[in-house]
Amino acid sequence: MFAKERSRTKNILVVEDNADDVELLQVAARTAPDAVSFHIVRDGEQALAYLQGEGPFANREAHPFPQLVLLDLSLPGIDGFEVLAWIRQHSELGSLKVFVWTDSGDPKALDRAIKTGANRFVPKSVSFVRGGLVGLVNGISQAIPSATELDSQALRDEQATVEGGVA
Repeated sequence: MFAKERSRTKNILVVEDNADDVELLQVAARTAPDAVSFHIVRDGEQALAYLQGEGPFANREAHPFPQLVLLDLSLPGIDGFEVLAWIRQHSELGSLKVFVWTDSGDPKALDRAIKTGANRFVPKSVSFVRGGLVGLVNGISQAIPSATELDSQALRDEQATVEGGVA
């Protein structure tokens, strides 16, 4: 159900209902030094369908499993808190990074997001992000290990297993 694959492109699922915010992210992504691909869904229901590879998101070549979710908390229908809780309830998604991207400065909401399992809070106000939106995209990209880093880690893990006599 949650088929994960490696790719040179860093795939990010953006769960955001504001078209202007999405457009700004896409403009900034064009300047990122790493290959970053944003896959956009507009609400919580679409986010869950995307993550499960269901319905219009069943084709994993067109809709690859993300390495990171950039999640707005204020969504129509299923909100960002519910999406985050759903992700954290599935152990097979435990390594999926979730960055909460919001314009809410409400400390209770941010605390709730962290307690629910958000890895990081990213303010929508670009004045708080070093380097503006380009800095945001670069920071997100750097949070995702490259395919080369993943291959190196897998090789180290394999060698440790062989050396430990488990193989």
